[in-house]
Amino acid sequence: MELTNEGELLLDATCAPADIAYPTDLSLLNQAREKLEKIIDILHEPERGKTRKPRTYRERARKAYLAVAKQRRVKPARDTKSDRQAAQVRFP
Repeated sequence: MELTNEGELLLDATCAPADIAYPTDLSLLNQAREKLEKIIDILHEPERGKTRKPRTYRERARKAYLAVAKQRRVKPARDTKSDRQAAQVRFP
């Protein structure tokens, strides 16, 4: 039996999920930072009292994130600076 190509295939990309954030979105970096902080807390729990917890600058990072997130419009230079700050991982 020989197969032949028949008909047309129509694809519609308008039904893509709308809840996928843009990859360079600042909120994605903030969510990643918060998840990492939770992982650090969980991993440090058995060592509590024996060693010091690593510095994460979480208050400073949260404050910097909110300073940008609350703005109506973010200038490109400020956006780039905030991306760099949020992407830095500071562990001694």
